[in-house]
Amino acid sequence: MLQARRLDGTLAGRVPATGLLSTGLPELDTTLGGGWPRGHVSEIVGPASSGRTRVLVSTLAAATTRGDVAAWIDTVDRGDPAGAAAAGVRLSHVLWVRGLPLSPGVLALKPRRGDPDLTHTVLQRALKAAHLVAQAGGFGVIALDLCDMPAFALRQVPASTWLRLHRAVEGRESVLVVLGAEPVTRSAGGVSVRVQGRPRWEGESPRACRLAGMDCALRVVGHRTSLEPSREVQVALAG
Repeated sequence: MLQARRLDGTLAGRVPATGLLSTGLPELDTTLGGGWPRGHVSEIVGPASSGRTRVLVSTLAAATTRGDVAAWIDTVDRGDPAGAAAAGVRLSHVLWVRGLPLSPGVLALKPRRGDPDLTHTVLQRALKAAHLVAQAGGFGVIALDLCDMPAFALRQVPASTWLRLHRAVEGRESVLVVLGAEPVTRSAGGVSVRVQGRPRWEGESPRACRLAGMDCALRVVGHRTSLEPSREVQVALAG
């Protein structure tokens, strides 16, 4: 697929990573000193319904609006292309790699001896896809969505696998963002953004209200230029 779309030849070799890539959220950009550091692996983490995916979508919208090509590795096909488009993501600039749609119940099962390990299979496919896309070059943002992966499966990923991902983007203009419930990997120059949010409702009564957005607290951990161990910023995300 990458060869057919001629995306593999966009960056023939490694080039020094320069600058930062906007998150699409001015408050977070300010906290990060300008945005996500290029050539590094960063993370967006938080519980379900915290606003973590909205933070990623804001980054994709900002990147694709500028004309960058993005990739979304959708491990178990939970992504919402229509919702992303409504939030400003130019889908024509997104390579959406959709995995096998497994239910949360199936993902949580530990296989018995001799049974196929579907959770392991979809996770390995996603990691391999992220590595291939990163090696291909030419992508401003590469999102690896691991939100539905159980902790026991992520703990089984060898450190060498994460290291290969780090090296695949090192020295490139790409930003690799891992989306999940808890931190699993971050390169030395990357950052982890922990998201904790609550819904914001609008309406005259409980029966006549709608979701207007999310009020999120974003805590930045591991910023290499920060003098503080972590820093928090409040962000209002649209519905």
